[in-house]
Amino acid sequence: MTRGRKPQMTWLVQRLDGSDVAKARLMALLEALAGRWTALEAALRVGLSERRFHQLRNHCLQAALASLEPRPMGRPTASLFPPEREQVAALERAVRELKIDLHAAQLREEIALAMPHLLQRVARRKKAASTRIPR
Repeated sequence: MTRGRKPQMTWLVQRLDGSDVAKARLMALLEALAGRWTALEAALRVGLSERRFHQLRNHCLQAALASLEPRPMGRPTASLFPPEREQVAALERAVRELKIDLHAAQLREEIALAMPHLLQRVARRKKAASTRIPR
């Protein structure tokens, strides 16, 4: 024989947040798990088919089991950088790459202005290549 008070399932379920329909289904589920009702009786009392009752029971038990899995102690670690800082870092990388591209374009322009004969040779080669007759 067990000691202490008998659990008051009705009181425990009624103080939870949820609709009356959900509370009735939970009570039927608990009554069936306690062995007071069969699954068919519990399903009929809340207006479900026996198959749907079994689906809800399995879903409820799986959710309860998942919530009881051990978790690391303490507050969950926040990401090292908030999303705003990550976005700023990405934009800074893009600016750095664009500055490199701009500098390279400026160097090409300076070379073209300082040594225009190099560009003329390239133009002659391209022109000569385009006037060749294919065999």
